[in-house]
Amino acid sequence: MCDEGGFSNVREAAAGRECNTESMPEANLFTMLSAYRPGSPATPFENYCSSGLAYFLKRGQRMLTALIGQAAGVSNEPIAIVEVQPRVGDAGIADLMVTFEGGQRAIVEVQIEAGADARQLPMLEAQKTYFDQEVALVLLTLDPQQAPAPWSPVSWLQVVEALEDDPDPLARQYSEFVLRDILGLGSVPLDEAITTNRFYALGAAVLRRRFGNRVRYVNSASRPLDGRYRYLGVTFALGDGEMHHWLGLVNEHVPLGDHYHLMLSSKENPVREPVEQPRATGDWKWPFWTGAGRVVRPITPETCEELLARMPDPV
Repeated sequence: MCDEGGFSNVREAAAGRECNTESMPEANLFTMLSAYRPGSPATPFENYCSSGLAYFLKRGQRMLTALIGQAAGVSNEPIAIVEVQPRVGDAGIADLMVTFEGGQRAIVEVQIEAGADARQLPMLEAQKTYFDQEVALVLLTLDPQQAPAPWSPVSWLQVVEALEDDPDPLARQYSEFVLRDILGLGSVPLDEAITTNRFYALGAAVLRRRFGNRVRYVNSASRPLDGRYRYLGVTFALGDGEMHHWLGLVNEHVPLGDHYHLMLSSKENPVREPVEQPRATGDWKWPFWTGAGRVVRPITPETCEELLARMPDPV
């Protein structure tokens, strides 16, 4: 059991309280998941993750309420209001806003990638400084140690732990979703790699595990054509370097087919066990490629790590 950010204290704060489902209107999961505010800085997938979290907060899930409450400086209070993508004064659109029964409010910003776009954070901090000094700032992130002041961090792993004893089947499904689609744990079949976030999350998790905090990455894919991609994967950089490395799937054929190869590419540095540049990436000016062959089994973290081991030393 991970005890990040004093999670045992959260359990104590939640002990003895029942699930509060009367303080807010009944939450409809599917309506919440389908809602999206145009112009929001959040991606649709990020908003999908936020809406799933908001659903359980609206239903008064006690451990999750206690977790967010501890980060916001509130104990033993249910949440009265949960707003998804609220407009916060001149600061723009936040991911979540929660209001506790005692009146304390908290802005919850949701990050699903390391090195996520943080341009919204200073604007929300200014909102607190100049207009609403009592509002708490909570950052839901992959790595709580990277949360900047004055944000109080909550990790996605803590969210999973808050839901782990909940008998609700939806809570178990959301926990699995966080573990696999956000934290990138487990293997990924090819059909899921192409149609969900799981392969992006897996690649990112392998990069974080191998390179730690010095890695920066972004998801990158070609425009789909009839449900097929020329390529999709994760472009990454180490330290202050350029985004000159890529790990991902490349279509085997042009015209596009249903078979893909798992490959690693570098724009500037030779790699071990080199292969020819695949035709599907013909518009790339990246000369260095290596691969693990056609994907016929679920993609595993170990296979991705074997490819990363082909990068040149001292990477």
